[in-house]
Amino acid sequence: MPSCAILDYPKRIAGYSIENFKQEKKGRFSFNVELALTKAYNKCNLFLFENNIRVNFKNSKKNYIVASRFSLIYEYTLDSTEVAFFVSEIDENNSQIEVISNNSRLAKVVYNKLKIYMEK
Repeated sequence: MPSCAILDYPKRIAGYSIENFKQEKKGRFSFNVELALTKAYNKCNLFLFENNIRVNFKNSKKNYIVASRFSLIYEYTLDSTEVAFFVSEIDENNSQIEVISNNSRLAKVVYNKLKIYMEK
């Protein structure tokens, strides 16, 4: 059976891999929300849309989004720096949202802004 790393190479070349986010330790922040999985995922998309953040790719079946152009909300980053949002179900009325980036300061700023946004 081929390893996951080998199967991920075409996605990495095309720029659609999430493996680098799975390995990130320092730039990983999570919180829970009182929203069903689909509503939490959709609200993350709305947060990005309302802040004019570029969605690079997303997967609504696996509930993740990878976006860039965060210099609009955090001036100390490059527009190409990506942040990933992983939404997972805790139960039918609660979800967990992880905000991950290799720029830990950017991840923390986005995490704080998203957390406030999700409480509205």
